[in-house]
Amino acid sequence: MARDSEQGDTVSVPRLLAQCLLICSVFYLWTSPVIQPIKIMVVLFHEMSHGLMALLSGGQVLRIIITADEGGACETQGGMALLIVSAGYLGSMFFGGLILYLSRFRGCVPVIFTFLTLVVASAIVTVLHDPYSRTFATALAGSFVFLGLLSPAVLGALVLKILGTVSCLYSIFDIYWDILARGSAEAPAENDAVAFSQLTGFPATSVGFLWLVASALYFAFVLRIMIREAPGEARTAPAGA
Repeated sequence: MARDSEQGDTVSVPRLLAQCLLICSVFYLWTSPVIQPIKIMVVLFHEMSHGLMALLSGGQVLRIIITADEGGACETQGGMALLIVSAGYLGSMFFGGLILYLSRFRGCVPVIFTFLTLVVASAIVTVLHDPYSRTFATALAGSFVFLGLLSPAVLGALVLKILGTVSCLYSIFDIYWDILARGSAEAPAENDAVAFSQLTGFPATSVGFLWLVASALYFAFVLRIMIREAPGEARTAPAGA
């Protein structure tokens, strides 16, 4: 174990190596069919984050659509538009980081997957109307039930860690490629940063840069937590120490 001299918190070298290996594996498999369903899941979370913010700000969600090519849309009515358009990238990043953090607690794996199942199921019966979106979400909910209730906790925790890591990385890459790499002139009209720019007059690329920085800092913060000792793993001081 390595010890942080200022905080006194221990850092787990095996956890650090495991997380680095996971990130490298995700990069290696990024364009493979193995990662593709998780990417579409992140798109669903992105659109559901828009919808959640609409509900929290007094609006309503009319429908959510996701497509096999990692596209998506959330149609809302009412609510605070500025908060709604900001919630997509940042919301999927937040929930990805939360899932990654919760993967530390194997005893809570059934509860976490049950909650995720209920969230996806509620979307199926309320705002997912097209065949592809409903089919994908149904398969996703079914996989959550299997992982949470029928598989070993160690497998469920590993899958949560993978889902959280991919979600965070995808959100960061999505912001970069959709907003910064293309630039304002090439960005599609439905881009969240462009919508934010139309509401405020703030340049879309500047919005994207701020979102990217916030997302990267949040991901780094979660990773810092992940490589520390898990609760209950603190070293016991030897007698007489």
